[in-house]
Amino acid sequence: MHRSTLPTPRTKVLLVVAAVLLAAAAVFVAAPARAASAWPITQAGQARNNNAMALQHLLTARGYATTADGVFGSGTTANLKAFQSAAGISPVDGIAGSGTWPRLVVTVSQGSTDTSAVKAAQTQLNKYGANLVVDGAFRSGTRAAVVSFQAARGLSQTGTVDTATWQELLGYSQAGDQTLCYATGGTTVSSLSSAQVANVRSILSTTRSAGGNRNAQVIALMTAMQESKLCNIQFGDRDSLGLFQQRPSQGWCSGGTACVNPTSATQGFLGVSAYTTNRGLFDVSGWESMSKTLAADAVQRSCCPNAYAQWESMAGTLADTY
Repeated sequence: MHRSTLPTPRTKVLLVVAAVLLAAAAVFVAAPARAASAWPITQAGQARNNNAMALQHLLTARGYATTADGVFGSGTTANLKAFQSAAGISPVDGIAGSGTWPRLVVTVSQGSTDTSAVKAAQTQLNKYGANLVVDGAFRSGTRAAVVSFQAARGLSQTGTVDTATWQELLGYSQAGDQTLCYATGGTTVSSLSSAQVANVRSILSTTRSAGGNRNAQVIALMTAMQESKLCNIQFGDRDSLGLFQQRPSQGWCSGGTACVNPTSATQGFLGVSAYTTNRGLFDVSGWESMSKTLAADAVQRSCCPNAYAQWESMAGTLADTY
């Protein structure tokens, strides 16, 4: 009896499955994984930046106490050379590149007790808009920011800052680096960096949502320009933070989080924030009839109440433009 050469139903199923698997394999071959970002070169002489600040935190984590201010000076160079020498890295040149960064970074995750290494990770996450307080506490908010970043960069969403995540955090982009924003951002309408413009838009959007008229918008912008150069920085006088250099110790933001969130910080300045009971602009009696610089100072209580005036014209143009 002649055996039929036609495929049986079971064979047909197997053939279909095989075809699907082959097609899927072809897709994966045709779509290479996203290339990893290059480890950055970080060294003395560069403008103040978050990568330098992260490096300083990591040096401290490795036992070389270093001031974390984002300024790569002689002390940072000396400590980095000491680390390179102890780790057997060659050359010992005080420059962080592809030979040094992978040895310097420290894996951290929720519950990690190495506060300096966690601060380094938080510093980097803030480059990408996480708006975390750099406090060295790896809680759920920091983990969520890690997962979000990993998803955006095509990494496994583990919530752990491992070597691959460090490489992307350090090397992918400087666009949102608020420390670099402060060091290199412009002081005229036409010279503002993209980071400064993003902060301008946030201040204006928040002020308008709170019912603030053009005067309020201008005052908010000129205040932020004087206080932070329209950069959402995490350094300043004593514990001052963010666009308006608000101080957690003075009741502006419990834990500091609201001070580094552009929306919350602007709401605090205006007096419409749930994070503070401090007097804001809208709480100042007669603020609209005051000179704008004195209205700003009524909230900020600065050393130099007339200093805000120099930015009034620029702030007015920004309010009308954005």
